[in-house]
Amino acid sequence: MLRQIVGYVPSTVIPAAVSFVMIYVYTRLLTPAEYGSFSLVFSFILVAQTSLFFAIPMALTRFYPQALAQDRRETFLSACYTLFYGLSSLMVLSIGSVSLFVPVAHPGLWVLTTLVLIARAAVVVNQSVNRISFKMGRFNTIECAHAVLGLGLGTAFIFWLGASAEAIVLGLLVASLLCVSADVGLLLTPFRVGWAKIERATVIELIRFSLPLILVDITICLLTLSDRFLLETLAGAEALGLYTVAYNLVERPTALVCSAITTATFPATVQVLHDRGRLAGSFQAGTNASMLLTLVIPACVGLALTAPYMAAVMIGADFRPGVAALIPILCVVALFRVVSFHIIDHAFLLGGRTSLAIWAYGPAALANIALNIVLIPRYGMFGAAWAGLLCQGTAVMVGWGLSLRTFPIRLPLIDVIKIVAAGCPMALLLSVVTFASTLPGLFQAIVSGALVFAAASAALDVGGLRTAAWRRLPGAGHRIPTR
Repeated sequence: MLRQIVGYVPSTVIPAAVSFVMIYVYTRLLTPAEYGSFSLVFSFILVAQTSLFFAIPMALTRFYPQALAQDRRETFLSACYTLFYGLSSLMVLSIGSVSLFVPVAHPGLWVLTTLVLIARAAVVVNQSVNRISFKMGRFNTIECAHAVLGLGLGTAFIFWLGASAEAIVLGLLVASLLCVSADVGLLLTPFRVGWAKIERATVIELIRFSLPLILVDITICLLTLSDRFLLETLAGAEALGLYTVAYNLVERPTALVCSAITTATFPATVQVLHDRGRLAGSFQAGTNASMLLTLVIPACVGLALTAPYMAAVMIGADFRPGVAALIPILCVVALFRVVSFHIIDHAFLLGGRTSLAIWAYGPAALANIALNIVLIPRYGMFGAAWAGLLCQGTAVMVGWGLSLRTFPIRLPLIDVIKIVAAGCPMALLLSVVTFASTLPGLFQAIVSGALVFAAASAALDVGGLRTAAWRRLPGAGHRIPTR
């Protein structure tokens, strides 16, 4: 398991680093209002991609080991890509139909946006095949190339075409097409196998599994991304630009942690569930959750307490005051979001009861929209942040209760207590010590906090890491310190 996690480090670290560079570059090339316009377009891409196309990788990951064991790999992948083509056609027709009746200010931009959406979705589906096939090198190469090319081409097009959303979206499109071409053979699987040989029963099974996921993903988008559209409508593009930068500064490192863990652990849990049964899978899921929280909790605490240094170093001067004030609130939101999407959601997936997630996120999503409508006109982007905090916290409580009914995650409470206790000395250090608002100062704050947390974690034996390390020492034998 550890080897798998370490093996996927390039595909998580490099895209995360590129995303930070993107924030650094784009907040200096664009005004907050222009950045807000790009954020609106990109938010639409995220909503559409998450709502429709993320169900396919989940279904593929869930059923691929079974298909492989039955020597049905090609026909199974044909069914998956048939579903992808169907959803892509539905998306294009929907956007085209809406454009006929709703006037669009920048039609060229929305054409590019639609193409980016389909191309990025194809990359995601191809990568899910590489991941579940444990093609680690290929997965890492494509993920890194996708991120680097997107930033490089977007920046180049800004200098060539001007500082506009069209330039950035065009860069994303070219990057996605290049990455899709690397696995074009997967996209052609239905054509290679033959449409007549595609198993209708498999397609129907995938649709039945995916439909609840699509409804859940739509609900999650309402919960996590509806504030972007309401902010632009009720507070303007500048408020949206500031909010998006703060959100991304928090989301990127937490997403890095989650990707580093779940990219390897979720397929492994599926395999354990398939090979050893429900109880073993439940304990494995608890181990995964413990590893995830060991990294996410200190990351969120550290980000919240280093917000002024982060803003001073990472973003342009026009963005800094508002972003620094937003980051601590959004760190708590991010922690709730990680628990929901990378622990509770996995319980619904592993238990085969994905429709239960609608009951966890549906009321919270509706409440989020209502609270944003009330709070944004009065408090602007801070109203959106507080609404997200309240609703994400509610979703976690409801979702955890529901997950106990379908696939209990065996997460030892003592592990959570140890993680929180290990984070207290780090929080105290970052609260008391003042660092310079420069890159070296930010680096010192991050390294100091990480070292203090690591020392406290070792002292408390968080996740049993100290015990495991002691066992690996030459000649340690069974002489394992317990205190």
